[in-house]
Amino acid sequence: MTPQWRRTLLEPVLWELRAEKCAHLWQPPLAAAPQAEAFEVFERMVRGGRPSTVFTYYLSQEGRDNPVAVAMMSPRVAADSPEDGIPVLGRTYDVHPALRGHSIYAQVLRHRLALCQQQWGQGLFGVHIGTSSPRVEQVFRASFPGRTIRLGDEDLGDAGVVAALMGLTREFDRQLAEPVPGPLATAHAVVRAYLAHGTDAMPVAQALPALRALSGCQSAYRLLDQFLQRMPNLR
Repeated sequence: MTPQWRRTLLEPVLWELRAEKCAHLWQPPLAAAPQAEAFEVFERMVRGGRPSTVFTYYLSQEGRDNPVAVAMMSPRVAADSPEDGIPVLGRTYDVHPALRGHSIYAQVLRHRLALCQQQWGQGLFGVHIGTSSPRVEQVFRASFPGRTIRLGDEDLGDAGVVAALMGLTREFDRQLAEPVPGPLATAHAVVRAYLAHGTDAMPVAQALPALRALSGCQSAYRLLDQFLQRMPNLR
């Protein structure tokens, strides 16, 4: 794995992504550009978006490095977001379809989850991922060392619609269990229901006012409120 932007490793992955129909923010602009410009399109998108570390995973065989997958990790959901403690894992893209079905995604996901825990420690309240793949959702839910919920569905425009998932840490749940002032009891009940069952309990729009009312009680509520405010297309 390397966090360096090695063009020779990244380009084959980007070329594959150009041709594949999937809910990935990179896919539409890559598909619209000539293959020779794929790396430049990728550079503009990453540098112009939220701060992100790009990881390229590869196999070294017979003196040659062969790309396997690309994945991202961002400390926050948007460039202007003040929250810190809910990192975002960009979707992994496996370059060769022949390599799928060999648990590569699970390994790449576990690597980034471990980095999140290492970087934030007790300050890690949750981890967010968006996906249109039921298989990816299943692997995320099985791999996250806590409980997971579906926040809702996020409309990515030309890229499609993805399920917005979040893994909540034990520290978040510890704060969720703390009592709140009496006037906020009703809001607390709403937020607890939403954070127990996600969109199965209620639409995110119904939970937001209650979450905002609680944002001064615990840092976890404040961070999640700031996080969700930066996802205007979440339903």
